Amino acid sequence: MASTLKKQIGLQQIAPDTYTAGWHVDWTLGSTLFGGSVAAMIHHAAVTHLTTDPTLVKQNQPDILSLHIEFLRPCNRCESTITVTPLKIGATLCTIQLKLLQKNQIKVIALVNSTNFDKPLGPTAPTAWNFQPPPKPIPDFQKVLTKQPEEHWLPAHLSGEIIPVTKHLIILNPRGGFPVDGICDGWYGFRKDEGHADDEMDATYLAMMTDIIPSMSDTLLHNEGLYDAHAFYQKMKAWAKDHPGIPVEVVNSVAQALEASIYNNTVTLDLEFKRRLPDGLRWIFTRVATKMLREGRMDLDITMCDDKMELICAARQLIAVLEAQRKFRPETPKAAL
Repeated sequence: MASTLKKQIGLQQIAPDTYTAGWHVDWTLGSTLFGGSVAAMIHHAAVTHLTTDPTLVKQNQPDILSLHIEFLRPCNRCESTITVTPLKIGATLCTIQLKLLQKNQIKVIALVNSTNFDKPLGPTAPTAWNFQPPPKPIPDFQKVLTKQPEEHWLPAHLSGEIIPVTKHLIILNPRGGFPVDGICDGWYGFRKDEGHADDEMDATYLAMMTDIIPSMSDTLLHNEGLYDAHAFYQKMKAWAKDHPGIPVEVVNSVAQALEASIYNNTVTLDLEFKRRLPDGLRWIFTRVATKMLREGRMDLDITMCDDKMELICAARQLIAVLEAQRKFRPETPKAAL
């Protein structure tokens, strides 16, 4: 799927500091593209520039250490142009700025700090950090893929008209649901029945996955919205009683989205990669945690681990929780004289 995603992006260099990128229906959220796909476009363009630009290649920093994205305006279903400007060239870290434009309008601005994870910059020391509360034990992935009941996790497939890229994934939610307000755990892997079980996740794919998560606003409000984790889990639980080990098929639609009362508008997204991703990564664990939802302003921390529960990425979103109809209502034709 990582290679599929890059094919969908279709990055093309049209000048030394300029690229074009396409779009795919898999990424659509109504008339716009969801933020994770935009993050993947930016990440792919940044890595490509870091590893092909003659000046940056000399620094030998092929990895992205941090990525900060400002979503100024929604990205639509059309080609994007991405420009890259080096801000600092250094032997330890380089900083580049990227701008994503559509029809000559700036939609996104991003800052990237590069590194080389093969080269230590300084000391290493352990910390006492761990997940609190602790998540359920690591799933038996072989049982999941062969559709046998897993002791601690329930499986699901999510497909439909809203962000259809999720149809390629198996989603695992913990048995018992989400008892702690503001915390949602999940595992995400590729579906075996679609021929993707042997595919791998890379850092660009991980950038997209920071936005394939439950809606914490829907979940905290228990409003049974499209991405309310409690409502999603109840469907999994009910299905599992008579179909142990078989993923429940959850389908969404634009019509359902139109009935929603709120939607999440990502204002900023920050990613910090902790290491180069291991080869053969096919499953990731994600914990999503919110400290506060107040008057439509919400923080979101996303902690991502590999299939051995080793920390690989820490991300954060600043979200404005807005009226849903603003996102999904049809565009009103402009008056003509």
